[in-house]
Amino acid sequence: MAKNPSPPASIASTPRRPGRPPKPAGKLSQVEIQRAYRARLAAAGKVVRIIDPAAVSSVSANQALAAIPEFDPARDGVYDRAEIEGLRDRLHNALLKLEIQEGDVARLEARNAYLEGELRLEHQHHTNAIKANVVLKKQLAEMVQKSVKGRRI
Repeated sequence: MAKNPSPPASIASTPRRPGRPPKPAGKLSQVEIQRAYRARLAAAGKVVRIIDPAAVSSVSANQALAAIPEFDPARDGVYDRAEIEGLRDRLHNALLKLEIQEGDVARLEARNAYLEGELRLEHQHHTNAIKANVVLKKQLAEMVQKSVKGRRI
């Protein structure tokens, strides 16, 4: 029984993913998505500089940055993925909080308008009750005066 011959060097250098090969119109891999994104940025005139943090040690970072032509620290920066994702998450959370607060403000303004109407209504009821009380006191005073006058006779 003969063993399978080893694949050519060009095929052996790229690891093959398990499973079926991708369909021509199938889902793009993350690498292809990233390449398309960089191509769109380059077409828009925004150049993306890629620096591999594993290849650049912290000691030689300044030397590596100095080796990049036209590097301007005020314009360009070196950011790691975790920092960018953290910033994106913080901004996303801030936007969600703003949306929630805007909803709360709208709800409280509607509630405030309702309560102001109820307060006006209660004020009107209270004013009417005071007027009725004053009228009853006057009627009572008149009745007392009539009864006092009636006893004198």
